[in-house]
Amino acid sequence: NEVFHRSVGLNGVGTKAVNALSSHFNVISYRDGKFVSATFSRGKLLDQKKGQDKSQLDGTYIEFIPDEEIFKKYKYEEDYIETRLWNYAYLNPGLTLNYNGRNYKSTKGLLDLLSKEVDGEELYSLIHYRGQYLEFALTHVANSYGENYFSYVNGQNTIDGGTHLSAFKEGFLKAVNDHFKKTWSAQDVREGILGAISVKIENPVFESQTKNKLGNTEIRGWIVQEVKDGVIDFLLKNPDEASSISSKITHNEKLRKELNEVRKSSRSSAKRVALNIPKLK
Repeated sequence: NEVFHRSVGLNGVGTKAVNALSSHFNVISYRDGKFVSATFSRGKLLDQKKGQDKSQLDGTYIEFIPDEEIFKKYKYEEDYIETRLWNYAYLNPGLTLNYNGRNYKSTKGLLDLLSKEVDGEELYSLIHYRGQYLEFALTHVANSYGENYFSYVNGQNTIDGGTHLSAFKEGFLKAVNDHFKKTWSAQDVREGILGAISVKIENPVFESQTKNKLGNTEIRGWIVQEVKDGVIDFLLKNPDEASSISSKITHNEKLRKELNEVRKSSRSSAKRVALNIPKLK
């Protein structure tokens, strides 16, 4: 099962679909100086080879040409491809991806992802933690409202979050309140936050075939604890950053209370000026 900590699915449906919808599909597997290759057209095997090739590193090579009888005049969405390549690079630090002569590589994983997103607007140094099965990064961003997250499970971008993301948010809240000996609300602690989390788990259970949201409930406990420990460790080692976080949360709390007073006052004013004419139709 250790093998599948990086796997989203076990059936290879995606490969089969691409094969069936390609006029040309070639796959080569390299292992320990040996290779096996297979060439298909519209899902039918045309050629298969085995042999020695010690010039290649272990890995899998795939090439395909979409079937023009099905897709007619097709084109590749460059922006979409580039986003996916950067995701793979961030989730696999040290891996170099080459696309049309351009390299995509990350050395610091999710830390590089957030650094690119905040673009110098962070209020304090980015918090970054990497464990055996969990990696996360976060910061508060200046002039930002709400909460923004990037979440991944075994390399799959879970755009609707799920158990791992809710556990991550809970762990951060507990860490901050425990460290500062406060009882701040989740809204005040996380207002303006930008975060990223990646987990590797066995047997991921998604709530739909599109795999946008993780449903595993058994992972919540250890993620909450590991996030909490990682954040507290950062706060203890970086008192200046901890002070910045405290100031941001205090500011959020003050602003929320002021807005509540404004809303309360507005509602009272609206009631006073409301017309009450029962017979008017």
